[in-house]
Amino acid sequence: MEKSESTVDNNLVFGVNGKRFEVSTIHPSTTLLEFLRSHTTFKGAKLSCGEVSSCLTLLCGCSITRTEGIGNSRDDFHPIHERFSGFHASQCGFCTPGMCMSLFSALVNAEKTPLPEPPLGFSKLKVSEVEKAIAGNLCRCTEYRPIADTCKSFAANVDMEDLGLNSFWRMGDSKDVKLSSLPSYKRNGDVCTFPQFLKSENRSSLLLVSCRYSWSSPVSIEELQRLLGSVEDGNGSRVKVVVGNTGMGYYKEVESYDKYIDLRYIPELSMIRRDDTGLNIGAAVTISKAIEALKECNQHGFHTLENMVYKKIADHMEKVASGFIRNSASLGGNLVMAQRNHFPSDTETILLSVGSLVNIMTGLKIEELTMEEFLRRPELDSKSTLLSVKIPDWNGLMGISLGTTMNLLFETY
Repeated sequence: MEKSESTVDNNLVFGVNGKRFEVSTIHPSTTLLEFLRSHTTFKGAKLSCGEVSSCLTLLCGCSITRTEGIGNSRDDFHPIHERFSGFHASQCGFCTPGMCMSLFSALVNAEKTPLPEPPLGFSKLKVSEVEKAIAGNLCRCTEYRPIADTCKSFAANVDMEDLGLNSFWRMGDSKDVKLSSLPSYKRNGDVCTFPQFLKSENRSSLLLVSCRYSWSSPVSIEELQRLLGSVEDGNGSRVKVVVGNTGMGYYKEVESYDKYIDLRYIPELSMIRRDDTGLNIGAAVTISKAIEALKECNQHGFHTLENMVYKKIADHMEKVASGFIRNSASLGGNLVMAQRNHFPSDTETILLSVGSLVNIMTGLKIEELTMEEFLRRPELDSKSTLLSVKIPDWNGLMGISLGTTMNLLFETY
């Protein structure tokens, strides 16, 4: 998801399926789903549990591609749509748009990886990977076999004999016939997920402002300090610091805020850096990105205690929530919910067990605390911000030399 832009008069400009939208009177608490259903002709997204994806994504700060944007009855359907239909993977259709977009996202992201080139007509993903693409999607009327078959039909290593009943071929047809019968999939298609017009809009850190509310996207720590410092005590103004806004799925909001501050575009809060003292992860880094970083630390071939710790943390964090949430939720947001609301966070528990540290900014003061000190201190107020998390280098802490054989003392489940 890319940053939307504002015009000089602070109207919010964003894109939906490549179409330009500009609004000036909408409240920052408006979710993407609310806007799509109420103000556009794009009705593919629907309200179900209200706890994932577009139900939580705030309208300010997004460019979105919906299922109608990758294919439709006027411009021809995408192979994903055609295969969902051909494998009988949709009945009532309520969940199908989300399924299609989850699979589309996985196919697009796979093209950005150094994975081997697949056979013509297939993606870079393997069967085990493409099945995970819909791990966070729920369906109540179609059995999952045809949905999984649809996804597997795009996998580079799929066994065509393993695919179930469909309208593309008959039982007994050869592999060549089956391959030629599938709706053609072309990698690196012409679907634009971030329209050109947004790239040319004037950039502004104040995206939406009125006499009653505002949405700001600071691009530096100094700008964030000024915004937080402008909040006056006792005047009734309510400030919300946001990244993925996934906490709203757990803690329902009955009242809106006056000021919204988006942390996603501050470089220091989005950095991931490893040095001799450990791994530093910015508070605005998503849980998915944190997992990737932890896994990369373990790919150098050295089975040190430090790398073993990183791998175990990554393995456990992959069991937290669904892919939707991990792709949006920030590491810092998860920890702040645990600190403020006693949120039952697995992430906080496992980071606490490995002696992690956090950096907190209050006004102009930045202090480093142990995870335990952070959790025990009074709740963070609106003028305090979690900046980063540090997982220490256990080899250095314990004086362990490279090549020493290590054994785990406990596992997490």
